Amino acid sequence: MRWGTRLLGLISTVIMARLILPAEYAVVAMAMLVVGLIESFFDLGAETAILRKAEVDHDYVNSAWSLRVVEGAVIGLFLVLVSHSAGEYFGDGRVVPVLWMLAFCVVLSSSANIGLVLARKELNFFLDFKIQLIVKILQVIVTVVAAWYLRDYRALVIGVFIGYVSGWALSYLMHDYRPAWRTSAFVEIWHVTRWLMLSNVARFVVRKSDELIAGRIGTSHQFGLYNVGADLGQMPTGEVGPAILKAFLPVLSSIQHDAGRIHSGVLKVLAIVNAVTLPAGFGVAAMALPITLLVLGENWIEAAAIVGLFGIAGAIQVAANPLSTLLILRGFTRCQSGIVWIEFVTFAIACMVFVPELHLQGLIYARIAGALMSVILFAFECHRKCGLPMFSSLGMIWRPLFASLVMYFVVGMALDVSDNLYLDFMIGIAAGVVTYAVLMLFSWYITGRPQGLEHEVVSFITSRQQRVD
Repeated sequence: MRWGTRLLGLISTVIMARLILPAEYAVVAMAMLVVGLIESFFDLGAETAILRKAEVDHDYVNSAWSLRVVEGAVIGLFLVLVSHSAGEYFGDGRVVPVLWMLAFCVVLSSSANIGLVLARKELNFFLDFKIQLIVKILQVIVTVVAAWYLRDYRALVIGVFIGYVSGWALSYLMHDYRPAWRTSAFVEIWHVTRWLMLSNVARFVVRKSDELIAGRIGTSHQFGLYNVGADLGQMPTGEVGPAILKAFLPVLSSIQHDAGRIHSGVLKVLAIVNAVTLPAGFGVAAMALPITLLVLGENWIEAAAIVGLFGIAGAIQVAANPLSTLLILRGFTRCQSGIVWIEFVTFAIACMVFVPELHLQGLIYARIAGALMSVILFAFECHRKCGLPMFSSLGMIWRPLFASLVMYFVVGMALDVSDNLYLDFMIGIAAGVVTYAVLMLFSWYITGRPQGLEHEVVSFITSRQQRVD
């Protein structure tokens, strides 16, 4: 689902980057940043409460839906109230009417059918896939057509509006659950998710505070480059990691009484996530210039350095997500929230070191520093509170990290072979795939063939061969 929608989004970006300038992108990016900030303060985690609970009844589900509706109404009101201040903060009055439109969209979206959450709880992800794919197709078509005629930020606004409205409508058309107003489980849900709310605030601040700062210290042109560069740089890791992890909490919830299986599952997923996302992130970093030119075009060449740094930052930020999920499952949401806040403090301190010298790029270095701190802390706390061996956790990361670092330098040297952009791109991919695969297989073999991506691939090939024989 995530790769399908992202592929459509990539096609849209390739077209839109040639129709709309960075400063126009910045208007919608600034407005969405405000939406994300307000949402993080009022996100009570009702959906997480449903997924985490082993069994739920209609009263609990309906209460979660009702709580989400209240949450959406409050968020919409705050968006209207802060719209003028946001316009003044970013120095662009066009942000104000965009926030009014988004306030309506958030209120509408909050009342979407919560049956989709029940489908995920039952491990039915195909429904999500269909809805998201249809929404994205509609969004891309409408946005591109609007951009062709308008050639400014209004095309992006129209596309966002279509995405919200179609998503709401399809949630009721494609799932037969019909929520009703209930408040009986409000207190129970709050006890489950109260620390998650603080964690969500911290996570948003960690992930988006750099953009809040960039929107203030940079011009609209620079902010547009920063925002689109961040999106492109994090695209591989931002889609692969969450796609793998989307089913993780429901699956762990179904086996939460078997500690041995949970620990084995967490370590296996930790290994697989990092074996995929780390090379993807470092690969984007090594090939940032050809990727930027191919996807965005000459007008966006200044974004290449940002794309490269965000490739690395994105990979590190998802590295410990399976460990974070384990803490949530075991009820240590306060601890999980504390780690995210420590990550933010590390980011803030690093900003004071890097930003004065490196300007906007310094913000990305600060994010990398904070992400590294959180990886270590999650491994430590999962060992201390859940009994998951710390060295086993970190051991699932070091091999793909080492192979990715070597691959980064090999790809960098391979890109100097040709002066042709397309040939450079193909050579870089080939050099990266071969280098990473050889190093991972070799390190897997000499470390005793541990659980992970290599083990799954070899087991699959072996089983298929046995069937053939």
